[in-house]
Amino acid sequence: MTKRIFHLTIALLFLLPTVVPYALGGEVIDGVVATVNRQPLFQSDWEEAICFEAFMQQKPIAQVTQADRVKALQRLIDRQLLQAQMGGETFLRPSQDDIDKDVAKLRAQVPNGADDRSWQKLLANYGLTPDTLKAQLQTEVRVMNFVEVRLRPNVHVQPEEIEGYYKSQLLPDLQKNGGKIVALDEVGPRIRELLVQQRMDEMLDAWLHNLRQQAEIHSTVAIPADNAVADHDRASGAN
Repeated sequence: MTKRIFHLTIALLFLLPTVVPYALGGEVIDGVVATVNRQPLFQSDWEEAICFEAFMQQKPIAQVTQADRVKALQRLIDRQLLQAQMGGETFLRPSQDDIDKDVAKLRAQVPNGADDRSWQKLLANYGLTPDTLKAQLQTEVRVMNFVEVRLRPNVHVQPEEIEGYYKSQLLPDLQKNGGKIVALDEVGPRIRELLVQQRMDEMLDAWLHNLRQQAEIHSTVAIPADNAVADHDRASGAN
């Protein structure tokens, strides 16, 4: 997953193992793991986010580490902060048709994905259902749309920056790997978009940092200070 935490990663998925997450192997007793401005995040929200990220990253559940789990909680808190900024802007919500197309792309990239039974079994291996997958995709796309609307208009890439990247990064890489040299005019738009995305990454990091500083966040899970998304409350737990 790229640094930009809300990118939708629809990549080639390989045959995934049939291990059900331990927390989803039986009945899950739901509880609050964090609060964001007094809004609760439940254990079930966290577990579903972990499973969704593992599924989208092609990562077997058995290989999910505690560090992965903490990062998933960090992203869940960040998503909550951004959602609070959206208000009632319904135009950002993707249509059901758009979500169905995203699901179709995913199914096209997995073995036997066109078969409903195989597809549902694959999702079940990650503790997901077709409905929970769609719900996660819809939320991710909505947040990504919001970030695009808010940040992209503030990014300005100059022609000399595109040329500089072409000369200092792209050409040396092509020469090193024996690739065919392409003209700047041919790849200029793609370089521009790459630089735009990099600037948006930086702006999103700064924005989230400010939102965290202004928010009242408590977590029952220890979160590294350098990613301070939580005021860790070891004694009393989440409020």
